[in-house]
Amino acid sequence: MSATLGIALVPLAYAAQRDSPQSEAAGVQELMARVGPPSDVALDDFKKAGMEEIRPHTLTASERAKMEAVLASLPDLTRHVLEKKLHTLAFVDGVPGEGTGLTSESAKTGLYDITLRASLLDESLSTFLTTKERRVFTADGSGLTVAVKGIGTDALTYVLLHESTHVVDRSCSITSAPHSRVIQGIWTSPHSMVPQLASSAAAATYFRGGRPLGFGQAATVYDALAQTPFVSLYATASEQEDLAELVAWREVMKQHGGNLIIEVSNARGETVRRWEPLTFPGVQKRFADVDDMLTSQETCSGLS
Repeated sequence: MSATLGIALVPLAYAAQRDSPQSEAAGVQELMARVGPPSDVALDDFKKAGMEEIRPHTLTASERAKMEAVLASLPDLTRHVLEKKLHTLAFVDGVPGEGTGLTSESAKTGLYDITLRASLLDESLSTFLTTKERRVFTADGSGLTVAVKGIGTDALTYVLLHESTHVVDRSCSITSAPHSRVIQGIWTSPHSMVPQLASSAAAATYFRGGRPLGFGQAATVYDALAQTPFVSLYATASEQEDLAELVAWREVMKQHGGNLIIEVSNARGETVRRWEPLTFPGVQKRFADVDDMLTSQETCSGLS
């Protein structure tokens, strides 16, 4: 990918307290300076995935203002890591609604590019989540359907929380650390769960390489999910996606007063079953680990 920008790096002195308004504003402007065109490698990756109409998107003034607000809402740890490790933040047109973007390592070792589809800038979180979730299911004559409601923020905020957590994870060796608290007892390798979770109906969906399930099986899948430590079906894809989902939803709940609601409705549009994954006992227990991770000076103590 393209060569790194000339970046003035700041010390990673976030501790448990929040940044001062002045340092937060400076950090946001530091990151906004890295918003620019996507790398050639990122464009090639999209095209290899069949997205031939992919093209760079230049932010309008209002879109830049929205982007600044989202960056300002990120956890202090995340913003500090991005200040050190983000190479470019880019937007592209021509990505289908099911696609989101990618986080990839820049040609400059240790720096990362985040490339997102531009339509996220004007998309509701519920639309984004429902489109993604329906990849798990297929029509089966039951008349049932699944909808996911994301409350409290928009798709852009959620997606940037998720993608930036990948940068934090890789930069601070969170999921790869031996006996990592956030994955201990859940994952045995990046893509393998402990046996009791691997046998769950929630671990046999499209997001783990399974075939699409009939909508009639949705209740069984979500009842199973409620008995796991995963905040979403997508979190079962890998330990990295698990962490990104967990951090994103913790911040949506804590910073934006948000919620995640999954509903199964019948052919008349009546809700027949409902789940709120942020209240699942296994998820609630892990949120405390996320809070500790985001505020501990030890999380990225080796980042230089």
